[in-house]
Amino acid sequence: MQNMKILIDIKHPAQLNLFKGLAYELKQSGWNVTVCYLGRGKLPKIIEREYYDFDSIQVGESHGSKWSIFWQGNVLRTIRFFSLIRKNKYNICVAASSAPLAFACYFSKTPIIQFYDDPERKRINSINAFFSNKLFFPPIVKAEGKIAIFNCLKEWSYLSPSKFTANSNVLTEYNLEKYNYIFVREVSNKSFNYYDQQDAIISTFASEIDSNTNVILSLEDKSYAGKYPKNWIILQEPVDDIHSLIYFAKLVLSSGDSMAREGAMLGVPSIYCGIRQMKANEVLIREGALTHLPLKSGLDSINKYADAEFDESHQTNFRKHLESKWDNMLDFMNTQINIYKK
Repeated sequence: MQNMKILIDIKHPAQLNLFKGLAYELKQSGWNVTVCYLGRGKLPKIIEREYYDFDSIQVGESHGSKWSIFWQGNVLRTIRFFSLIRKNKYNICVAASSAPLAFACYFSKTPIIQFYDDPERKRINSINAFFSNKLFFPPIVKAEGKIAIFNCLKEWSYLSPSKFTANSNVLTEYNLEKYNYIFVREVSNKSFNYYDQQDAIISTFASEIDSNTNVILSLEDKSYAGKYPKNWIILQEPVDDIHSLIYFAKLVLSSGDSMAREGAMLGVPSIYCGIRQMKANEVLIREGALTHLPLKSGLDSINKYADAEFDESHQTNFRKHLESKWDNMLDFMNTQINIYKK
């Protein structure tokens, strides 16, 4: 039987992590894997480093403006996907909310399945569901029609205890001690997800965070670097083993939803200070692992965690608890993809 061909589309660093383990497992089992990605921010550099074993192709780009997202990131991407599918005749395509790829697959009669966790984006989800064979969500929506369920959050594909083991050696580079610093993530509002959100939220109250606390900052838009205390360590992406840096923090504070959930799944108390109300976050809020305190409202809690001792046993036990009740996400994705083997 000829090698099966699969195209995986990546538009965001969080999707890169979602599909990385999957891409390697598929390759090991004989699939011919092509990774397409959007030219956006640091993503091309991260793809070059993390996916060096694969054929990778930049498809479209986005420079942050609404016009660039629409024209370069959607219209021109769709045209390019048509060309790639016609040339390479993929057996299946996989993505996380890629309407351009779904559109191209639908009209070229190529199967596509997608894994997503943001039901609040109703318009784009209805488009993706219509053009895709299946659109999978965590158990935060009702399964009907082409909408189906996976029993975990998508970040679990690379953060479950079976897939991730923290390495304390990463702390040496930043002169940090285990559980003795705060990990801060500040996202840019130059994407559709955050257009309605104030930019650089954490910078507005950063000076009020306990000055005796070590802070490491993942800053998406480095032009804001001067707005934060001078003793904060600003990471230069791409970062080796960023999830170990998160794992050994005593608190994760994030203006973006993805890294807030990552911190919570790694057993670290996590505060999301963005403004979006998200059902995916509510899964972890119900578990007591994530708190949504918009804007500056979480300052007292932040300083409380900065003073508190970290509970390592709770971290270990909480991750075991999630592992006992959630799906193995990689196994789930593999099973769904292999349905389309032919």
